[in-house]
Amino acid sequence: MKRFSRQSGFTLIKVMLLSTMASVVVFTSMKDTLVQERLSGNFQKDLNARLQAEKGVFASADGLNDYVSQNEGATMAALLAANSGHSGGEYSKGQFSTKISSPQAGIIEVASLGQRYGENAANNMVAIFEFTDAVLEPTFNNPVTGCKGVNLSGSGVVDSYDSEAGSYEDTQGNNGDVNTVIGDSDVVLSGHSPIKGDVKASGVLYLKGSSPVIGNVQSNTGIDISHGSGMRVEGDVLTQGFVIHRGGDIQGVVRANGNVEMLWGADILNTKNDPLDIQYGGTGKFEMADEHSQDGVNYSASKFNVNPNVSAVRVYDPDSPNHDDTTVDECDPLALPGNMPNIIIANNGYENVEVKSNQTYTFQPQQSKLEQKRYNGIEVIKQETSSETSIYLFDTNKQVHGRLKPDSEYVYGMKNLTIGGDAVVNIKKVNKPNIKGGDVIWLIDGDFIMTGNSRLNIEKDASLTIFVTGKVKLGASAQVVTEKPGITESGFGTFNIFSSYKPDPNDNSNANKHGVIVSGTSSLYAVIYAPLTSISMNGSGQFFGTVRGATIEANGGSGIHFDEALKKLKLGNGGTVKQPAKLTFKGWRYKHPEAFSEEPAQPSNQGGS
Repeated sequence: MKRFSRQSGFTLIKVMLLSTMASVVVFTSMKDTLVQERLSGNFQKDLNARLQAEKGVFASADGLNDYVSQNEGATMAALLAANSGHSGGEYSKGQFSTKISSPQAGIIEVASLGQRYGENAANNMVAIFEFTDAVLEPTFNNPVTGCKGVNLSGSGVVDSYDSEAGSYEDTQGNNGDVNTVIGDSDVVLSGHSPIKGDVKASGVLYLKGSSPVIGNVQSNTGIDISHGSGMRVEGDVLTQGFVIHRGGDIQGVVRANGNVEMLWGADILNTKNDPLDIQYGGTGKFEMADEHSQDGVNYSASKFNVNPNVSAVRVYDPDSPNHDDTTVDECDPLALPGNMPNIIIANNGYENVEVKSNQTYTFQPQQSKLEQKRYNGIEVIKQETSSETSIYLFDTNKQVHGRLKPDSEYVYGMKNLTIGGDAVVNIKKVNKPNIKGGDVIWLIDGDFIMTGNSRLNIEKDASLTIFVTGKVKLGASAQVVTEKPGITESGFGTFNIFSSYKPDPNDNSNANKHGVIVSGTSSLYAVIYAPLTSISMNGSGQFFGTVRGATIEANGGSGIHFDEALKKLKLGNGGTVKQPAKLTFKGWRYKHPEAFSEEPAQPSNQGGS
């Protein structure tokens, strides 16, 4: 019988050991593969979150840039109000949300949080933009603007002051500029009052009488200085055309692109010691006198006969070579006549209103009341509630009226308004303790006339704005009394007149010519805007504020004192955009996602922006 030897089984053990080792290697490799897969997935989620954060920055940047490009006069506050942030995307595919803020003046910060599956993957970035405010040219920048001409023949001074800083006596200044804006429009100064400011004429500038100009004079056509003595111009004489200097002193220098003629008694003092007293591009005619020479050299010498290339007075006239294509109609920057039909609609059904002696008409933004004095007391004749409308000039500063809709305007409409005898009209603020001030608006589809000893009282913190299609006449003894002249807290002038009256071109009478006549003997504070008609100021009372018309004629003893606070008066879009607002990308910064959102994003099946 064959015997079998006993086996130890070592081979089986080796196989099992090898199998175990192989299993360990396989399981280790599987774990590493799983880790790598998860790392790759997380990286992809982080990358997607980063892309979503970038997408949010671009979305907000587009929104900011679109707003600035569509609103040249944009302010930082308006930009942030219209663009507080953006969001979009889906929970599973990626989401973004941005917050737009201004951490410091002139800087806009766009903080964008990008997420994939909520907090499982989040990334963030911050884009920094610099915002440059638009440069606005104020609607009212001068005391006197005559679009087609200015004729000042009175004896009152033209100067400036600032009602926000104090009284006229305490804040008198030399910014009483006089100018025209239509091509070839002349300025005639023939009175005896000093002009404390610059005078600019698109046509010829005539200096007659004894009125000195405490500033520069500039003209596109020429400057004619009449016979006289003493100081005629404290600043420089600048023109693209001719200069005729018949007498008196010019304290600055003379620069003319055209011809220059100086007569005996005419002198250039050059108090600032400019290298050349005079420069002219045309011909020169001078006397052989010491006054017509510099350092012993007569002004006819060749060194003076050099064209100085004086710049033009900016004008609004499409046919003028000096027309600036980038400007709006500077004579009518508010585009009032074209918009008046939207303010005062046709077939409005307005009635004539006459306030007579012994009557008192009180207006508040909400309601009005006409009362008559009787022997046995006061009788209420009429009560009226203001009506709702929309006026484009109040887009920037809103009317304070205390009514239901804060973005609407509430007005009183009339056909013609006459205030005569000893009648009194009172303008009062809103009668509510939680509202300060009040703005009353009249729409007059006809004439506004004050005669006799009538009186219009405007309470402190209240204002009156009149839109009128007919003539305005403020009679000699009539008074407009403003308790606190200047700019109200709501941003309106205390007393404003906006006229669209246009004279009949076939009627050359003075009655037709002047659409606004101010002939009072009392002081008047007003903003008068009548771009299509002549304004006559022939009273002896002092005028405070600003006046703009087709032509301005002032031949009384009234001085004109420009209130520089009116430069801040914002009507319509706030002023003419001289330089649009600008948004500039400055760079990136990074923050932790928690700085943007304290709450995790929630799953969403829809995106929004």
